[in-house]
Amino acid sequence: MDQKIIITSTFDGTSQHGSYFQHMLYRHRWWVVLRSLLCVAGICFGAYLIEPGSKAGALGGILVMAGSLGFMRPMLWQMWHERGLRKHPAYGSKVVYRFDEEGVEMRGKAGDADVAWGALYELKPTRKGLLIYQDKKHYLWIPKSDFKYGQMEEVAALASRR
Repeated sequence: MDQKIIITSTFDGTSQHGSYFQHMLYRHRWWVVLRSLLCVAGICFGAYLIEPGSKAGALGGILVMAGSLGFMRPMLWQMWHERGLRKHPAYGSKVVYRFDEEGVEMRGKAGDADVAWGALYELKPTRKGLLIYQDKKHYLWIPKSDFKYGQMEEVAALASRR
């Protein structure tokens, strides 16, 4: 049986927003959780120590500031990631993905590519879309809204047959 799944996706800021966070949650879940707990602990302990005019108060202020910056860092990295995407030649255009038994065909403004399943590092369906890893750090993102019901699972099944 030759099963083909064709997805048309727009490569723009709206479709790519949140993809970096999904990547971070998948690749570095425990680090994200630990960093968040440390930020909350720093803010709470810093707020407890704040007392105007004392050395402990200054340390409390530093802890509150460091905890707050720790929460802002992932947002800043996501903004930088999306800014980098805007420089891509295919930004703002449609990309057509065709998934079949052999692999993935991608057609778009920046060029065409045919990639066999064996050449991909990993494929991970998430609640919000599909992460297609070229290697451990670089990925393609297709939002869930571009798939019809059940297609994302079918693509994952095709990839697992490799």
